Amino acid sequence: MFATPRTFPCPNCKEIINDSMTTCRFCSVAIDPGIAAQVAEQQAKANQAYSDASFLRTAAVAMFVFLGLSFIPLVPIVYWGFLATFLVTVVLLVRWQIRFASLNTSDPDYQKAKRSRNVALLLIILAIPLGFIIRPLLELLLARIF
Repeated sequence: MFATPRTFPCPNCKEIINDSMTTCRFCSVAIDPGIAAQVAEQQAKANQAYSDASFLRTAAVAMFVFLGLSFIPLVPIVYWGFLATFLVTVVLLVRWQIRFASLNTSDPDYQKAKRSRNVALLLIILAIPLGFIIRPLLELLLARIF
């Protein structure tokens, strides 16, 4: 119906303005509509990268919660939660890499998004030996003892 204006930082004063403006309301510098559209598109991608990375990090933390709970012998069904969130986290990580890894921006939120992606990657790397080697061995050992 109506196009929602996208926002981006003014090239002169760095205040956030929308791409429908012809001059910055803060510093009155002229804004080229073509460049404004390109910069606003890049800003929208950076914002989406940050949002997706935040969700990715949350999924990775949930994966570790399920993994931790799966070590409790009374709750064996939780291991399936770990497996499901592990797969979801890996898919989200690959998706983030494909969509946003090559994004070239100086936006500080994008830098935070890359840190969130790195945290998720680290949690996935830690979950592989813990969830697929140590936990099954511990379960096998407990089954032989009891």
